[in-house]
Order: sequence, then C-alpha cells, then structure tokens
Amino acid sequence: MENLATLLQSRQPLVVGSAGSEKALETLYSEEDCDLIELRLDSLGNGDSVHHFVRRQRLSLPLLLTARHPDEGGMNQLSIRQRAEILSEFLPAGRLLDIELRSLEELGDIWERAAEIGMVRIASWHDFTQCPSREQLRDIVGEMASAGADIAKCAFTLGAPSDCQRIAEALEDAPLPLSVMGMGPLAPASRLLATHLGSILNYGYLGEAATAPGQWPANLLREAISYSESS
Repeated sequence: MENLATLLQSRQPLVVGSAGSEKALETLYSEEDCDLIELRLDSLGNGDSVHHFVRRQRLSLPLLLTARHPDEGGMNQLSIRQRAEILSEFLPAGRLLDIELRSLEELGDIWERAAEIGMVRIASWHDFTQCPSREQLRDIVGEMASAGADIAKCAFTLGAPSDCQRIAEALEDAPLPLSVMGMGPLAPASRLLATHLGSILNYGYLGEAATAPGQWPANLLREAISYSESS
C-alpha cells in the first residue's frame, strides 16, 4: 500500500478490519478486505495463533495494536499491568497504537516508546451509554491533540437520529485527523455517514463477530464506501 503516513495525512477514509476472535485469525487478508488490521489484544491474548497471524499478516497490511480498557469495551478484565505487558510484547510488530485518553498517564511509557519507533499514535475515547455534547467532544479532542496523538478516535452512542449531527460537528475544523463513529441501533448508517464527512479510520470486523456495537463486516464497509464514492 502507499506510505501509511501519506495516506493518513491525506485524510481519505481508510477501513480498519478489527480482529477480536480466533476465527478472524484463520484468514490472510489483503487490501481488498481492508487498509489496516486492528489486533484486539485484550480479546485475542498472546498465544501462538496470534503470533503466527502477526508474522504472516504484517508483511501485507499495517497492524494497529489495541488492548482496550475494561470500562471502554475491553475484554477479559485485563489489569493495567497486563495491558502494558501485552502491548509491549507486540509493539515491534505494530505500525499504529491505540490507547484510551484515560490510560495515557498509566501507559505513558508505552505511548512514548511508540513515538520513538515511529508508530502512529491514536488516542481514543468511548461512551457506550450516551452521546456527548458538542463542547464535551471538542474538549476531548483537544486533550488528545495536547497529548501528542496523531489521530483522535471518538466512539459514542447515538440515541436519536438528531445525534448524528454530533459526528458532523466533531469533524468540523478538527485540530488533527479524526476517527469518529456512532454505536447502537443507528451505528451502521452513522458510520457510513462519517466516512463521507471525513472520518479517517472507519472500523469493520474480521471473522464472524463484531468488536463494537454497530460494526459492519470490514469488506462490506469497504464496498459501501467505494460504491458511494463512485456514484
């Protein structure tokens, strides 16, 4: 694929295939499936199958490392120490790193190491219960920019169609490339809307199980984006 940094700076919509199950590791993916692969290490762990997948897949698509906080959708109730250990183990294989805004202080060493080795750093924030106000979202993205994030990722619940306006507001004059998405019943439509408005990383799932509410299958999301761009 093109140089990753160039793609990110262009702010064209990229599809992230999120792998969070053993089933998702059984396939070797290509650019026809997605642009990047997110390894949900909080769900996958660090077994032989994960290492085997990484050795094969890192040669063809960039890997995004995530070990999600339990309060923001993370699996297996991993402690901060466990999350630090698994991220450190896979850090040399990753091209991108995602750490929640709330975890940046506790995982500061890994955040800094990622910068030192040239990884793209994503600061993320998730709300599984409600939609934030415009001001709250602006403040969150501002904190992420101040922390040195290359990309800000914000995912929140959409309770009513009018909440989709928050996606448009978030992407207006954002101080850094933004990945924004809705969760809940309105999520599928909102995620496609976000790609049109400038969301740079757009998440779908690999395998048979979504890793967040409202995700499309990654290859179907890619097809939908390509179709809408050509029509």
